[in-house]
Order: sequence, then C-alpha cells, then structure tokens
Amino acid sequence: MKKLEKLLIIGVLLISVVSLGAMALAKTEYQDANIVIVVENEVEQRIPLEVQEQSQTYEFKFRDKTGFIEVKNGRVRMQEMDKEICPKGICSDTGWIDSTNQAIVCLPNKIIVTIQGMDDYSREEIL
Repeated sequence: MKKLEKLLIIGVLLISVVSLGAMALAKTEYQDANIVIVVENEVEQRIPLEVQEQSQTYEFKFRDKTGFIEVKNGRVRMQEMDKEICPKGICSDTGWIDSTNQAIVCLPNKIIVTIQGMDDYSREEIL
C-alpha cells in the first residue's frame, strides 16, 4: 500500500467520524425542543419536536375553529386554512420552520407557532 492510499483511507475515516458526530449533535439539538402554539396570547399547546421522516399532523382549537400543523424531520408548518378563516393564507405560505428564531404568524386569527428549546424564554415570560 502506498503512502497516498493510506492518507486517503485515513481522510475518509476522519470525514466519517466527523459526520457521525455532527448527526449526533443535530439530534440532541431537537431533543429538548417543543413546538409552541399560542392563540390570543395564551399557550394552546406544546408538542415535543421530534426528528422523524414520517409526517405527523396535530390539531389545535381557536375561536370555535380547528387549525392543523404538520411536523416532519424536525420542522413544522401550518396547513392551509379555508379562505373564510384566513383570507390571505400568509401563515401557510410561510412554509417550514426549523429553528428557534423563526415563527409562523396568522394575524387574523391571532395564532403564533414557534419552536422553543429548554434554554429559550417561555412564551408566558415574553407576553
């Protein structure tokens, strides 16, 4: 085996180890995270954020209506509502969020969907 081949093998092994470490850190990042749904300044629901390939749908109540969010691969999005409930549909057009500095906001219905980790301030302290 030549010296160049040995260096190539060592390089591939190092890249593999670093990739595995990055994946492990990504999983722990979401381990303590929650999806928080706030309706009219009240926490309606907290849902643990899980990283899984299968999509899960959760429902929440607001003003005698029902809204839905979809969770997949550590991301969350608002599903489209009837135009009578949410005329412009900006909340569903926001798309997927996956970090604590992002939010989905539905102004007509006073709904805010965020991702919060254990280190973040609770929504009650902010309001």
